[in-house]
Amino acid sequence: MEITLPRPHMLSRRRPGPLTATRAARGRYAPRDAIVDHLAEVAVIALPRERPCAEEFLRRIGRELKIRFYQASTQRNYRRVLEVFLRWLARPPHAATPEDVREFLELLVDGGASSSWVAVHLSALRTAFDKMCGQALTLGLEIPRRRKRLPVVLSGAEVVRVLEAAPSLRDKLMLGLMYAGGLRVSEVVRLRWRDVDFDRKQLRIRLGKGRKDRMATLPHCLEATLGSLKRLAGAEDFLFAGARTGRYVSKRTVQRAMARAVAIAGIEKRATPHTLRHSFATHLLENGTDIRFIQALLGHARLETTVIYTKVARTVARTVQSPLDALMGAGDAPKVAREAVAPAGKSVGTMRVFLERTSGSGADAGCAARVVIQSERGPLELGGIVVREARKGWVGMQLPPLEAWESTLVWLEPEQRERIESPEFYRLLQSVLTKRYLAVMRRS
Repeated sequence: MEITLPRPHMLSRRRPGPLTATRAARGRYAPRDAIVDHLAEVAVIALPRERPCAEEFLRRIGRELKIRFYQASTQRNYRRVLEVFLRWLARPPHAATPEDVREFLELLVDGGASSSWVAVHLSALRTAFDKMCGQALTLGLEIPRRRKRLPVVLSGAEVVRVLEAAPSLRDKLMLGLMYAGGLRVSEVVRLRWRDVDFDRKQLRIRLGKGRKDRMATLPHCLEATLGSLKRLAGAEDFLFAGARTGRYVSKRTVQRAMARAVAIAGIEKRATPHTLRHSFATHLLENGTDIRFIQALLGHARLETTVIYTKVARTVARTVQSPLDALMGAGDAPKVAREAVAPAGKSVGTMRVFLERTSGSGADAGCAARVVIQSERGPLELGGIVVREARKGWVGMQLPPLEAWESTLVWLEPEQRERIESPEFYRLLQSVLTKRYLAVMRRS
């Protein structure tokens, strides 16, 4: 009987002995490192092991947001969202579940909350519970879809009207810098005098959105206004100082100044301070500026954010004529001048307007106007008003800065001063001066 024995190397492969040398396994047979979860070690609050109360939970989350240098507004918004969520939950923070988060967000949507507001709530819950507590309450939830609206853009003529309608020197400069450099509201209110470089015609924007510095353009036409404001500011550190020492004006102050200037200028578009930034980018694009350079001026992190201005720019539409105009044989639509109508308001006193013809002819012809307001201390006069007819049928009113009337306005009653600073007063003054000017010019 013949017996065939296996080869030695075959025996070693199948049943390696204690003294047999083998190669280390490779490829898919190689040993894998064990998966170690370090998430619980870095969590700010180890839920549900620690089980803190709501107050302790909010305190530790607020501390973590602070030391991670979240914006102050973000800290306030996140804390407010967490307080509302825990109050609605009516249970300790460690008892929250993913289904609770979805029901809470559904309640917001049913209540009429916008997609942006729902996104803020989702970000707050994700940051607190998922990032800082090692939970997965928002797993699978995405940022809500937002409406893709085109920005509101003012024309060049409308921007000039807004700047001319701003009654005070401070308002003219605030709105002018926002348009000239494409600044945000939070950036213009925090401008300091040391950020103004008159030699290089630049503004340094410190810690803008995303905590990034950048340079903005300082227009030559605003240098004289800046010099006048500097003399009035004295030793103030900020360009637009607030009522308290060492503080700047609030964002709401800029919004009110823009709303008042838009109302005085008679612009019907829903223009906000951010509209000036949109107009700045759109006008640069229409003038042929490279979009990459516009992105750097605006401080956008992504080019996709800047590309939206290509949808409202008239670089292509300027050379394309509407087919209706081609059929009707018409060019640009004629501009119709509308007489300003002064809205009715509560009377706070009497006002008299006086016009005097100034020496001059042609474009320099016009009238000097003064307004006399009756107060408890007697008649108070507001002068320095110039009325001219830029072209036939277009009567313009040029007012001095509101600071020039400050020594007179301090003697008025609060109701009277509030009325003078309102858009209704300027509409009424425009209507009265236009009628008086036309009557004076006809007699002469």
